[in-house]
Order: sequence, then structure tokens, then C-alpha cells
Amino acid sequence: MRLFWRYRLSISVLIFLLGYTVLPDAMAFRDDPPDSAQNRCDSDDPLHVSRPGYLGKVLKIRLTDDGQFVDRCELTNVLFELNWDSPALPGEPRPERVSGVRPLPKFVVLYIHGWKHDASDDDSDVTHFAELIEQLAHANTGKKQVLGVYIGWNGASKIFPLNSFPFNNLTFWSKETGADRIAQSAVTTKIVSAIGSVMSAGDSAANQFITTGHSFGARLLFSATNQSFIYDTQRAHPGHRGGTYKRIHGIANAVILLNPAFEAARFTALDAVTRKEERFADDQLPLLLSVSSDGDRATRMAFPVGQWLGLYRSKTELTTLGNYTEYQTHSLSVATAAGCGPSTSNDLSESFLAGGLCLVRDQTPHNRDQFIQPQNPFLIARTTGDIIKDHNDIWNDRFSKWLFAYINELGNQNRPRLLDE
Repeated sequence: MRLFWRYRLSISVLIFLLGYTVLPDAMAFRDDPPDSAQNRCDSDDPLHVSRPGYLGKVLKIRLTDDGQFVDRCELTNVLFELNWDSPALPGEPRPERVSGVRPLPKFVVLYIHGWKHDASDDDSDVTHFAELIEQLAHANTGKKQVLGVYIGWNGASKIFPLNSFPFNNLTFWSKETGADRIAQSAVTTKIVSAIGSVMSAGDSAANQFITTGHSFGARLLFSATNQSFIYDTQRAHPGHRGGTYKRIHGIANAVILLNPAFEAARFTALDAVTRKEERFADDQLPLLLSVSSDGDRATRMAFPVGQWLGLYRSKTELTTLGNYTEYQTHSLSVATAAGCGPSTSNDLSESFLAGGLCLVRDQTPHNRDQFIQPQNPFLIARTTGDIIKDHNDIWNDRFSKWLFAYINELGNQNRPRLLDE
């Protein structure tokens, strides 16, 4: 013990370095291996399920740390569940249809979990997401075919003591690296694009595809959709200064980021569309909503340390999107209908009230170069610790009710993607 106290600083540094680098990678042998076939499903299992077979349920797609499918048939299963009522080509294998089930518009919600979570059946994110999908299915009975898609990756360590508090906090930086490896593989872009393509078939104006991500899952999701947002926004530009954007559509109908764990620098190009010279269409709907809490110490304190150790130095590199005040456009707070912005109508972009919580566009710029731009489809919202108390508190009763209402209202909006036009 005396030896420990004499060298406690050196020992503490050594323990930190082990937790930061060596141990998480050394323990990767417990993770699921990749499927030997990445370009096709080698099993007939998806063909043996009569469709639709998962009404109001959740299907999982699991990924390895290098962005490969743990089971390629999991993606095939999702696509079969969505295209069961579309015309089949001659000789194309398709599952049998459930007798008496009529085709309905599709309502798909995809979720990518974050740090300290995975795709295990007993994971709390799996449970809470299944509850959300069940609620959406109940609210849309007879109107929509609701399906949840859960993207699982190795966000939680499977080895003691790194799977237990407080040692699991040491995995923050290694899991950030793992999320980036998956993002660089573009597999999440592939999944989102494949589902989006199926959703564009048929009555696509009524089909809705909402994507959500938490923590490093938001990092993965933003990496998969950011460039398409830039592309679609520039295509919709009026072509001259002072004009109005055409209605902008994305690879998915909407992207929702919850306590996102990525640097604000990644959002700079999208933030730069905020100009006083152009305006957005009056019927423009939100494409991206980020919600971050003041109570999230992981992104407020641990993230900058990891970025600094990675030799990042600028403010936008050291600060997460939700903690970078200059990019904030909205606030989510406790409010009544009378106090929810300039209007009490739930128009999703300017003010949205549900469950006693109000999302409203801030009317005071957060820096001298910022402009208040109505209907700007990229919403960066800040909330307080009494609404989301910490990094993982996204499923608390009050916020989850508001999130359900927002996603459900998004699902009620008819808006074909740009691909359809």
C-alpha cells in the first residue's frame, strides 16, 4: 500500500492508458465474428417467414467493429418485410403473403444505439426501442405498417471489469474509434440507402422513414447522412442570391440525433446554409433534429479529453455539436401551449408542443454571424438536465413521450424523397 501511494500518479496514468488503448482492443475476441458472405444471404430463413411477419416489432441488424455484417440475412429480412407487396420480377424468390392482410403505407423507424449498449436482448436500449415501436404501431393501427430496425454494434464491453461501473467509462475513447471504423466502412450508409430505396417504391409520399441515433450511434448516423444532406440542399438552391430553396428531401425523411457524440466541426458545412440572403420554402419540413442536454457530462467533459489526446485543438473539434452554442437553433423546455413559441400549432420546425415539453426556434441569435431563418430544416436543440439528466437518460418517461409524439407527427407528413421526383 505504501508503494502504491508513493507511485500513485504513475500507477494511475498506467491504468488510464491500459483502459484507453490496450484492454478494449485486447478483449475484442468476445465480439461476434463477421458473416462469411457479405454480399448475399446464404440462408433461406427470410423466405420462410410469411409477410408481413413483424407488424409493430423490431428487427436487428448487427455489425462488427470493422463494419461487416454479423449476419447478412438480417438486412435481407428487413428488406423482405418492407417489399412484400411490391411486384416481383419473373423467377424472383419472395416469401408468401399473410392471407387477408392488405398493403398499408410503411412507417419505418431505424435506431442506432450508442456507448455502453449493444444488440443483446437484455440491453435496455433494445427494450425501450421496442416499447417505442409498439406505441407507434398502436397509434397507427389500420393506417401504417410500422417496423423498427435496430442497428447493433459493439458499443459495450463484454469483459469484466470493463463491463461494469466505473471501469466501463474507460471504454469511451476506444468505442469512439470503433464507431468511426464502422462509419468509414459506409455500411450504415448502405443500410439506410437500401431501406430508403424500398420506401421510395409504390405510394412513397405516404411511406415514412425516420432514422435516430444516440451518442456514438448518432455519430454513425450523421456520418451516413451528412453528405447526402449537403448534396440535396445544394441541388435545391435557388441558383441566385436572394431566392427561395426548392423543397429539400433527404436519404431518409428525417434524422434525429440524441446527445450526439461528434465534434461540431462536422456540422459546419450544414450550418453554413444559414444565410440572410436566401430563404427556405414555407412547406419545408425538418430533415435533421439534434437534441442535447446540459446534464450530459460524457460529451461535455470526456469527449474534449479524447479529442485533445487525438491532437485536435480548435474549438469546433474539441466541442460536440450539442455543446457548441454558436450552432444552436432551438430549445426544448417545459412549457404550456400558451408559452410554446409564436404559434401553438405543431408544425415540427418552428414550435412543437407535446407532453408538456416545447421545442421552439430561438429568436435570439447565439453569435453575431447567426441569423434566425424560419423553416431551416436543420434543427440543433438544447435542453436541460431536468428533462434529460445525463448521457443515457433518453428513455425517461417525459422525454420519451415527447419523442414519440414528434416521431409520430413526422410519420403523418406526406413528402416524397427527391429520388421520387
